[in-house]
Amino acid sequence: MRNPKLLVPLVLIATLIAAGCGGGGSGGDEGGNGGNSVRAAIVTDVGGLGDQSFNDSANAGLERGGSELGVETRVLESQSPTDYENNLTQLADNGFSPVFAVGFLMTDAVNSVAPQYPDTNFAIVDSVVEADNVASLTFREGEGGYLAGVVAGLMTQEDTEYTSSDEKVVGFLGGQEGAPPVQKFQAGYEAGVEAVCPDCEVIAQYVGSTPDAFNDPARGREIALQQIDQGADIIFHGAGASGAGLFEAAGDRNIFAIGVDSDQARLVPSAPILTSAIKRVDNAVFQTIEQAQNGEFPGGQVVEFGLEEKGIALAPFGRFDDQVPQQVKDRIDEVRQGIINGEVEIPEAP
Repeated sequence: MRNPKLLVPLVLIATLIAAGCGGGGSGGDEGGNGGNSVRAAIVTDVGGLGDQSFNDSANAGLERGGSELGVETRVLESQSPTDYENNLTQLADNGFSPVFAVGFLMTDAVNSVAPQYPDTNFAIVDSVVEADNVASLTFREGEGGYLAGVVAGLMTQEDTEYTSSDEKVVGFLGGQEGAPPVQKFQAGYEAGVEAVCPDCEVIAQYVGSTPDAFNDPARGREIALQQIDQGADIIFHGAGASGAGLFEAAGDRNIFAIGVDSDQARLVPSAPILTSAIKRVDNAVFQTIEQAQNGEFPGGQVVEFGLEEKGIALAPFGRFDDQVPQQVKDRIDEVRQGIINGEVEIPEAP
């Protein structure tokens, strides 16, 4: 059963996001776009709104486009992979452009739908689709994973309320097996741990082999508890909404979690989340909407976001800042600059 302390933020966030998007489906210029011809929309992945992660970050960029640029917005949530193509088609039929497919799992759907609507701009996050009317928005997740690994590798050697220097074991919780973005997070994480703690052990495990693996908090909690039983005192996740299970386990067993995609410590303040490897899907979505509005939509291009482009970041330590020694903070800053300068080599695969 879920920890009731964590249910309140989940429900609150889902409610707030739903309220923020409630007026987006009116059609025409009634969404308050002031006559602006750009009407932007997203199709979420199966985790949906309220995942506190990937989909919510994309939606934040969409909402920013609505508030700052005055464009009309709409969100269609996918309950299963069979919804992808229908949702993309529905938005294109209703004149939305650009239409964002949030996640690599929609690659086939975008490949199918985009050629049928050559006058509609599409964008896909975390995948590459070769079409003149599709912008491919990709991220160097390994950079965020590497920084998270440096944090984990250094802090597991510290004696704090949540960590012990005795065992030097850390964990990684992935969502769907074989998911390229998650594998890049894992590869960077393992390399970052290795760089600062060669004798540390990294336990890596995935929730499952289907898209549902990104939306199974119960299984995420089960895996996290197994890793804690094996000595892990810090666990980093790339598991979408399944990461909520990690946060519950971390709170129950008094270990540190590291979030992903968003600054998850702000979203779940009751959980011991040390930091998060932020993936600024919101920036990518907003930038693409702005380009479309300016007549500069990057159709046919692969647009890559990393630390240098402010597409990847490490969240502040927040309420745990005083538990992180200054020498650890200095090392993280040094590594961050080394990545930007190209001095740190990060593997693409675990």
